[in-house]
Amino acid sequence: MEKYYDNIIIPVDFGDRTEMLVHQAYSLAELMNTGLTLIHVNNSKVSLSYEKQKSNASYVNDDNDAETKLRRLAGLYSNKFNIPVQHTILEGEVHASITQFVEENRIRLIVMGKSGKSHGYENAIGKNTAQIIRMSTCPVITINQDVRESFSKILLPLDLSKQIRQKINIATMFSRYYGSTIKIISIINQDNFNQEKDIKTKLLKTKEFMIENNVACTTDMVYNFDRSSLTAERILKYSKESRCDMIMIMTQQEKNWKHTFIGSTASQIIKNSVVPVMSITPYQDNFKHI
Repeated sequence: MEKYYDNIIIPVDFGDRTEMLVHQAYSLAELMNTGLTLIHVNNSKVSLSYEKQKSNASYVNDDNDAETKLRRLAGLYSNKFNIPVQHTILEGEVHASITQFVEENRIRLIVMGKSGKSHGYENAIGKNTAQIIRMSTCPVITINQDVRESFSKILLPLDLSKQIRQKINIATMFSRYYGSTIKIISIINQDNFNQEKDIKTKLLKTKEFMIENNVACTTDMVYNFDRSSLTAERILKYSKESRCDMIMIMTQQEKNWKHTFIGSTASQIIKNSVVPVMSITPYQDNFKHI
C-alpha cells in the first residue's frame, strides 16, 4: 500500500469522462508534485457491461476484465502525461471501499465526476459521489464540464456564523501551491442583514489573516434579498462574473451520518457549477496531508 501514499486518486468507471478527470488530476499533481492512482471498484451488486463504455485506450478481445482495462488506461495516461500513473482494483461498495482506501493511504485529493456514467439524471449528484464527499477524510474535487490548467482565482464563500478555520487553512495551502487569489464572499440576506456590521468586521479580519500569511485575497459582501433566489445561485453567478477557476465549499455533516444528503447549498453548487468544486468535510484530520 505504500506506493499509493500521498497520491491524488481518480475513481474510474470506464465512462467517456475518464480522460477529462485524469487531465484535471494531472494539472493538480504537477503543481503539488505528487502521483496519480486510478481506482476501480468491483461491486458484485452492480452488473457492468463494457461494450458501450468509452475511453481513449484501445482494447483487444481478451480485455474482458476490469483489471486489464485499468492497467491499459494507466499505461496510456502515463505515456500521455509523462507522469507515473498507478492503478488498483478494490472490492465492495463503491463509496465505502474508496473512503477506506483514502484513509488508509493518506490520500491527498480525490478527483471525480459529480455522477457516474450510469446515473440517469445529468443535473444530479450520484449516490456514490455524495457519500464519498460526505465521508472522505481528504478534500474531493468534482468536475462537471471544464478542466482548469491553473487556479488563479478561487472563490471561497464563507458563512461567518460557523466554524471556518479549516476552510481558511486549506484555502491558504492551495493558494500557496497555485499562486491563487482567494476571493472571499459572504452572502447577506434578510435573515442575517442585522449582522451586516459584524460580518463586515469578520471579513476584514479574515482578509488580514490571509495577507499576513502571504495569500492574495479580496473580500466582498454579496446582497441577496430575493427569497426566490437561492444562496447557491448567487454564489454561482458571482463565480461566473468574477471568472473564478474553482469554488471551495464546506459540507457540514457528521462522519457517521448514513444518509447521502450533503446540504442544500453545497448540493446545488456541485450540481450546477461549470468550474471544479472542492468539497471539504470538517473532520479534524482533513487537511493534514495536503
